Amino acid sequence: MSKAKLVVASLTVAALVAQSGSYIVDAAAKTNATNAKTQTQSAVKTLSNLSAVKITNNSTVKLSNVNILAQENENVLTYTLTYQNNDKKALNLVDYWTKVKTKSGTIYSVQAIGTDKDKKKVVPGSSLSVTYTTKIAKGLKYSDLNFILIKWNFSLPGYEQHLGSINVPSSYSIAAPANTTQKLKINENTVNAKVTSVSVLGLGDENYVNVSLYMQNAGFKTLDSSNLKFIVQTASGTPFALNPDSLSSKVQILPQESKTLNLIAKVPRIVNLNNMLLMIVQNEESLKSDVGLASMNLGIKSNKNSSTEVAKEKILKINNSSIATSIESISRNQSFGESALSIQFALRNKGDKVVTVPAYAFDIQIGNKSYPLSASGLEGMTLQPGSEQIISVDGSIPVVSNVEEMELILKTPTESDSTSPEQPAVETNSYPIAAYKLPEYTEMQYAVGEEKTVKNNDGTYGVTLDSIQKLPWDDGNLLSTKITITNKGVKAAKLPEFVGTYKMDLTSLNSSVQLVNTNTTQILGPGEKASVYVVANVPESVKFSQLQVQLLQKTGTDKTSNWIMFSNYGKTTDFKVVADGSYNNLDTAGKKADLMTRKTYLYKGSTNDIIYTELIMRNLEDKQNRLSQLSGYFQTDEGHYYKADVSQVKTTVGPKAASVVSFSAKVPKGTVVSNWNLVVGESITENKFTDAEGKPTGYVNANAMELNLESRDIKSTLKGVELFPYTLDVREIEGRTNSSGLEVKMKYDLKRDLTFEIGEFQHKFVLEVVDSSGARFEKEVEIEKDMLVGSNLNFSFVVNDLIFATSRSGAFQFSIYDSHQGVKTKIATQAVPYVNTDLHN
Repeated sequence: MSKAKLVVASLTVAALVAQSGSYIVDAAAKTNATNAKTQTQSAVKTLSNLSAVKITNNSTVKLSNVNILAQENENVLTYTLTYQNNDKKALNLVDYWTKVKTKSGTIYSVQAIGTDKDKKKVVPGSSLSVTYTTKIAKGLKYSDLNFILIKWNFSLPGYEQHLGSINVPSSYSIAAPANTTQKLKINENTVNAKVTSVSVLGLGDENYVNVSLYMQNAGFKTLDSSNLKFIVQTASGTPFALNPDSLSSKVQILPQESKTLNLIAKVPRIVNLNNMLLMIVQNEESLKSDVGLASMNLGIKSNKNSSTEVAKEKILKINNSSIATSIESISRNQSFGESALSIQFALRNKGDKVVTVPAYAFDIQIGNKSYPLSASGLEGMTLQPGSEQIISVDGSIPVVSNVEEMELILKTPTESDSTSPEQPAVETNSYPIAAYKLPEYTEMQYAVGEEKTVKNNDGTYGVTLDSIQKLPWDDGNLLSTKITITNKGVKAAKLPEFVGTYKMDLTSLNSSVQLVNTNTTQILGPGEKASVYVVANVPESVKFSQLQVQLLQKTGTDKTSNWIMFSNYGKTTDFKVVADGSYNNLDTAGKKADLMTRKTYLYKGSTNDIIYTELIMRNLEDKQNRLSQLSGYFQTDEGHYYKADVSQVKTTVGPKAASVVSFSAKVPKGTVVSNWNLVVGESITENKFTDAEGKPTGYVNANAMELNLESRDIKSTLKGVELFPYTLDVREIEGRTNSSGLEVKMKYDLKRDLTFEIGEFQHKFVLEVVDSSGARFEKEVEIEKDMLVGSNLNFSFVVNDLIFATSRSGAFQFSIYDSHQGVKTKIATQAVPYVNTDLHN
């Protein structure tokens, strides 16, 4: 049959040429071991057991090889006769010939194949093999044929002297047994060939037969595999094309060199694969047909899949190097009829050479259906001897009940092939070469507080979904997810550059997502932890039943791959409530601190009130440090929120030092403050913690601190007047009247508690004078500007009003107010007498 007919008859997979692949190295060995006992008890007879035909007193001819290649309308017989010259002169092959005769008497004339036509003599003491070929009727078996040896004798009728014949009994094995070496003659080269592995992968309506063929060139010329073809042939004689992958296509094998070719055949699943043969084929120009050069038994005894069991390795052959592959782990997120899978797949170089790994493709196979996955990290991957790389294989499949039938399928790469620059590239198909049974899933639903393991090329990590918070922010909310990553290894590990994503039910968030990593060096020492926050703006009204949060690792420019994904059902994480008087710990690496409420006041204004809280923030680091900038919201007992203005230290704070942080917000006039909390967290701006002068775009790590509203007693003396961290003592005070008004003079001590550092101080003293008629006069005083810190200092101000011109006796009421954002509250008051003489003379 022509080459084209063979392609059609064998359901060609010619597109497989130019693809990369690798195969399984165990099936043939297992078959050989299984049959060892039977072979020992009853040795299989082969062509070597056949008797030779004597053609002279000392020289003989043996049948050394025979093959029948099935074709569409007829078969092609190829057989090799080996002439052994034991005489003392050259054996002239022109005097001898051969033909084939069936048991029914049909005679087939033969011809030597092209490479053997010029073989004319066998020198003394040597042997020479000649291969002959002819077309024979379909249905003929080896045992139906007699290979006849004749000598030309012109003294006999018909000129033929019958020297003898060779018949192959039906009990003999023609093909080389699986996993045994066969010596072949290919293009004048001696080649040792052996099938080292066979696997069968059934996908859909097809079986894919994967064969690894070891070939050693024992000759003296380079062997070019592009001159050879390979087929698999069923026991009934049906051939199917067996195509090399890209690493095995057009391979040249130098003298004494050996290489392993990876071959794949696509066979309909209904075809019985038992006792299937591999045939090496070459085109014979004189016949205008392919001829068989060798046949080898593949050792297939059933159509059962060659799947790798759980926790076992599968060996792939890449450029003659053994690569051990296995599934490390698999995680699953189920959502609305879909399962998002993430498989950690390991490749380890067991050879002694550097190997470039092909860009394999991956599928999940469930019954007759397959679902493509994407693999990251394979592009351009090289494996040093003894090294291991772990890649992430990810994708989504429907939620199915027959989970036990699922397998991971490794396939040859999908590549583009073009014969010329002008011709557009054609994408070639991808074919399976290995199957892996899946281990138990690590479920990523309801995972809050549960540590999951991620193992990759950089290290082994424990990853915990700590919380998913919904935080008030401007006119909407923030989704803020905290993920803690712990280095579980014994050496430093590198964290990738992360990108965060959210998916609410079936919708991915379109708003920009911020990601903040507390570890800015991306290096984690053994046992060290880092927190990663994924933050996104969402509308206040948005509702969802499931939230997925994913960490992606950047693998290149605009390229990412899955690192870990969590799913959360139901409501978000409630705030941790910190009792009044207790510490709120901020455990951010490099910014460790704690917070405690000091005072909460309500400033009552004319049109609105102001809620005000002071916190003490302690630096828990052992070095001078710039602490986190804070954001906060006042939370009412009814769940309403008021955004707080924050004042805090902008400079570095010493180790174990404390500072004052104040929060304030305007609330409606007459608001009752009871059972309120202050929701406070660490501010972020554009994927990092907010710096001292930055404007926050969100916050993370929020807790609710209980507030205890305190009433402020009005002191009846001007001693010990506190405006934390300042304390004012008025030693002496007088009011001197004159014709133009009142001059108030005082001596004072102003102290500052240096235990606490402060930022911009937003409080002022308001000094008030009220005469007996009820007239009020105020003087606003800025601390450390108008009034300085120190002892026995003077301060005075003048009230220019004629009302005091006639006031020569009695007293006025002098009060001190705490003024914050224009709203003041009285903190001290005392009557001060009028005097008409200089108090300080």
